[in-house]
Amino acid sequence: MWTKKSFQNLKIISSKDSLTKHLSQFGNLEIKLISSRIKRISKPEIEIYGQGSKKNNFYVRDVLIGFKDTPLIYARTISKIQNSKKLIYMLKKLSSKSLGHMLFNNHYSRSDFEYSKPKNITFLKKLFINYDHHLNDIKIIRLSFFNLKKDKILLFEAFFNDINNYEYE
Repeated sequence: MWTKKSFQNLKIISSKDSLTKHLSQFGNLEIKLISSRIKRISKPEIEIYGQGSKKNNFYVRDVLIGFKDTPLIYARTISKIQNSKKLIYMLKKLSSKSLGHMLFNNHYSRSDFEYSKPKNITFLKKLFINYDHHLNDIKIIRLSFFNLKKDKILLFEAFFNDINNYEYE
């Protein structure tokens, strides 16, 4: 289901740099907040998050990143609410601001990426139905973890097909 090898030969999909910083060069980048709240997550998400995540209370933030009517990335941030109060406070305060700005400025370390084809990610299907997008619109999905001391954030990024137009030079 998940692999360390990308299915696409695009630098933007394998870059560990801030995608919002890169994409901002192309115009007025919008981060549309879909959801930001404490909630239960799916069993596959719990399994990926790992580390004895028996209690299903997570802070989850869903956003669409792109330009005007062109979504480029659907991003889902997941963190246990048992993480530091400061982290949960900062995530809640983000609203429609860049997660990358918070993570890179606070020196979080990022794991290697794992990739999956959209058709393999069944727990995302419900999300896309609600937002007038389909898994067919998605080129590839990657996941990574950000860590700082005991704080751990799981980030899913689903890249829409139009991401090809914003490649690194």
